[in-house]
Amino acid sequence: MEHNKFKLIQSSFWFIPTFYGLGAFIAAILTLLFDQYIIRGNAIILPYFFFASYDTSVTILSTLVSSMLTMTTITFSTIMVVLTTYLSNFSPRTLQNFITDRITKRVLGIFVGGVIYFIILLLLIEQSNQDTVYIAPVFAVLYAIICVAYFVFFIHHVSNWILVGNLIQHITSNTLKTIDRAFLDFEEANEGDIASWDSWELDEIKMKSATTIRSSKSGYLQNVDIPNLIKLATNQDFIIRLEKDIGEFVDEGTVIFSYWSTSAVPDSSKLLNTLSLGTERTTDQDIEYGIQKLVEIALRAISPGINDPNTAINCINRLGKVLSRLGQKHIPQPIYHDTKKNLRVITEPVTYSKYLYKSFYQIRHYAREDVSVLASILQSLEIAADGNKHDIHETIWEFGQFVIRGFDPKVLDEFDHRYINEKLENLAKATGFQDAYQPLSRE
Repeated sequence: MEHNKFKLIQSSFWFIPTFYGLGAFIAAILTLLFDQYIIRGNAIILPYFFFASYDTSVTILSTLVSSMLTMTTITFSTIMVVLTTYLSNFSPRTLQNFITDRITKRVLGIFVGGVIYFIILLLLIEQSNQDTVYIAPVFAVLYAIICVAYFVFFIHHVSNWILVGNLIQHITSNTLKTIDRAFLDFEEANEGDIASWDSWELDEIKMKSATTIRSSKSGYLQNVDIPNLIKLATNQDFIIRLEKDIGEFVDEGTVIFSYWSTSAVPDSSKLLNTLSLGTERTTDQDIEYGIQKLVEIALRAISPGINDPNTAINCINRLGKVLSRLGQKHIPQPIYHDTKKNLRVITEPVTYSKYLYKSFYQIRHYAREDVSVLASILQSLEIAADGNKHDIHETIWEFGQFVIRGFDPKVLDEFDHRYINEKLENLAKATGFQDAYQPLSRE
């Protein structure tokens, strides 16, 4: 997966600063060449204050180098403070959101580029003629002004990022984008996408003995190139099944593919190249990982050491939004066919109930005596049910009963019961199960 490897390199923390550093190196050389062109050829007539003597140029550039190094150090220190805050207050998984933020890497790139730009200019000027004047310090001062503006912007950016509400919103937005990439709306999915293979055909294939392919390395399954898998299976006429799901950990030597072929023997290296394994999960295709981040922030918030139920409620409301978007999507069968409708690829099944369970089962366990959290879960289920297709309403209502059973009604006061019953009744209306609604009793 060359495309995924390039994306992995592009998303790394050092890629953009390195790119800016190389650009600054080239810009420094071009600046001095432009400087010599103006001085020697007198091609452009500029006011006297655009030029500086040798001693002034060296002084300006030396000062800018030390100042830029200080500014870069402060920026890195600020980043470390943010990372420490994320580790202690939120979740280790949320570090990825800040580290992969393009604004953070771009600001660092500008500062690193500034240091390189000033040092190269200083080096080249010191090796040139000392009896002439230079225009390069003017460009250096303009670059320094831009760096100061970006520094102020970065401080503002970090102050917004460190707010837990903005972090939760960012994680939710990334998860919703992943859902939109992975699934089509029901209106967009045509009959060919929705139609599934007969179960007997799939069962018949699974009853046949399959040849296995084992993973050559270990890591979390981050991406699967399904179109390339279909192309390989079509060209060599075989059917292949992916034995692991996105986000699962794969160890070296673990069976990751099974295939059925009448004659051809697939190239295992090409099949393994359709998978991307890494040391940690990503939200590129892993919807469950985005849900996990929100759940972990909620669990940390309701822990006795932090005791911040309002942050947990914020996360639960966002989970309701995620589940609502999932309910509007067509989640296809775990099978893919070629252009001639021949079965080619089988993957692990994905269901709405799986995402629903992953969203709340841990919160339900650790907040089983918190009335506000219980009420917010029921309200999120109501949000997920509103405006979605009816075949998930039964799943949502059954899960609501599962959530209620996890709480001890004896620890709730009369007013708590009224509040919870109101939320439960609203959920029954949203799912169309008014007849099945029974008020929560203290007995």
